[in-house]
This record gives sequence, C-alpha cells and structure tokens, in this order.
Amino acid sequence: MFANRFIVQRLQQVCSNGRLRAEGPSWSSTNRHPSSSLRITLARHVGTASEVKSCPEAGSSSSSASTIRSYPFSEAVTSSPEHIPYDQKLGLMGNVEKKLISGCVNQEFHNLFRKNHPDSIRPLSVVKVESYTNAARTSSNVFTGILMAVRRRGTETSFRLRTILERVGVEMKFNVFSPVIKNITVIKRAGDLTGAINGKPVIRKPRRAKLFYLRDHPQKMPDIRKISKAVIAAQNREGADQ
Repeated sequence: MFANRFIVQRLQQVCSNGRLRAEGPSWSSTNRHPSSSLRITLARHVGTASEVKSCPEAGSSSSSASTIRSYPFSEAVTSSPEHIPYDQKLGLMGNVEKKLISGCVNQEFHNLFRKNHPDSIRPLSVVKVESYTNAARTSSNVFTGILMAVRRRGTETSFRLRTILERVGVEMKFNVFSPVIKNITVIKRAGDLTGAINGKPVIRKPRRAKLFYLRDHPQKMPDIRKISKAVIAAQNREGADQ
C-alpha cells in the first residue's frame, strides 16, 4: 500500500507537464485500493522519437533535458562493409580464388597460364623468365626453356621450364604470382605458323599437357638457340622495315 501511494504522488509531481498524466482521486484512508482507480492515459497525438523529451526531475533545470538522438546512438558504431556481388557460376571456391588472385602481384601473367584463355601458352613453347636474385631487386637472372607442364592451383599456380646446358638437362620451377618474378616473355608459341616451313609450324602442337617424357628423350626437344636467333632476326628485320 505504501508503494502504491508513493507511485501516485510521484506521477503527479514528475509528469504534471509531460504527455503522461495521472487521473483519479487522491489518496485517502477510505480508499484501500488506489491502483484500481488510477488511470494512465497517453497523449492523443504521439510525435516522432526526436520530439519526445525526457521528464526533468524535481529540482533540476529545464535546460538539462536533451532530445533523443537518432541512430546510431554511439559514435563508435561503424557502418557495415558493402556487399560483394557473388558470382553463382563460379561457386564458392571460385569466388574465393578470384578474390585472392585480385590481391596478388603479377596479375598480367595470369592469362598466360589459364586453361581456356585465348592468350594461354601451350606446352612445348619457348618461354623466357626474368627473376630477381635478391630482396632489394637490384639484380636479375634470365632463364629460357621449354614449357614442360603447368600446375593450376589458384594463387599457387606454377610452371616448369626445361633446357639443356653443357649437355646437361636443367629444369626450373616458377610460381606465377611470386614477387620474385620480374617478367615472363613468350619467345615462340607451339603451333604458331609464323616462319613456318612448307606450311608446318616450327614447333608442333603437343598432344599431352605434361611433357615429362622429354627427360628420357632429349632429341625431341626443339632447339632453343636456333629458334631464339630466328625470332630475334625476324624482329630486327621488322624494325628495319619500319
């Protein structure tokens, strides 16, 4: 009973000027159940959240009443990142691989080793790779060889070149997206009819994707020196004509 009496007095004192008002008879000793006659009514017109003001406490000035701020309430709240469109054709792993490759270096060389891209190079092509030899990138090394195989594994895509130095077979494996790679140049593509002899390309198209049989049959490898000299001579003639 004491609690009900306190609530009635508090409502009449605090919310006398607000939108909430208490209506009903005052407390008396004969009325044992004041909560039954207490009616709390709302204002007829409810404003927006910005118009609602907090009721000032007794003894406090009216300037302390502050309006409710709009969302976000905290300045530390940050907006959510923008939605990245999802390509349904690629699937989950395809989209993940595409996003990872977009953040890698040497993206201009990615099309050379894609399976169905028109600029992709075939095995048995002559490729020259320039790579840095130190972390400061002050010096570089050049390796020219026959493309033996391509291993497509997203950001771990790599390829293997083979050549013969001093009658010894030498192979080198390079990662396409490695920061060590400086440049990749295709000297002669397999199946290219430029400089063909009797309508046949200088380097035939291989039937296999992995040419590891060249380790046991070095005589089937194209002569890299002759091909490189022929390509350089053709480029010099074109430059002289222009």
